Amino acid sequence: MKLAFAVGLLSLTLSLARPCPQTNGISEITTEQLNKAIPERAASDSCAKTTAPSECVTNEKAATAISNAIKKYDVTQRGEIIALISLMAYESAKWEYNINHYPGRPGQGTRAMLMYNYVQEYASSLFPGHITTDIANTSSDKIKNTVRQLVLDDNNSFGSAFWYLTSVKPEFHNKSDKLRDGNMDDFKDYIENGVQTTWDDGRQSIWESVNAAI
Repeated sequence: MKLAFAVGLLSLTLSLARPCPQTNGISEITTEQLNKAIPERAASDSCAKTTAPSECVTNEKAATAISNAIKKYDVTQRGEIIALISLMAYESAKWEYNINHYPGRPGQGTRAMLMYNYVQEYASSLFPGHITTDIANTSSDKIKNTVRQLVLDDNNSFGSAFWYLTSVKPEFHNKSDKLRDGNMDDFKDYIENGVQTTWDDGRQSIWESVNAAI
């Protein structure tokens, strides 16, 4: 009896010492969830009221593309998905823009508004035969915009944030102390030290809305 108790106690101690597996995985995002998070793009005609209607998409299209990216890049942790949706919603003015308009940097774009060096790297990963040495070393604005065009379809544009996390900043992906579920400080850390851009109240507001809806 004492031996059985000791074995049971040891087993309990070991199980408590192990990190608990995260069970809050997400396999898809629904239109209904995005409609709650980003109500500005819920209506089918919401893009007609924007300054860039040809670039804008509704939540229905965004949800499909984001779900495809979740599967393609195997990003399933809720904290990471909330962060990536929030990042893209902010950078694209809630799905309004697909390229940089202010100040209008050549080659900058996707829903994550990747700078051109990352757009080129992303395009190379998707279309390795298209990026020649001459293109890779170009200073031509026209060529930069042509490369950007390769990744502006819905799936690749929304997939850009997922690619960036898993390929450029893997130190933030599937880590027990990074982009944790419901942790806004982790999102701020990713913005400042992963994406390497500035934090402001607008980013916090969008994260709070997305976090509450999904």
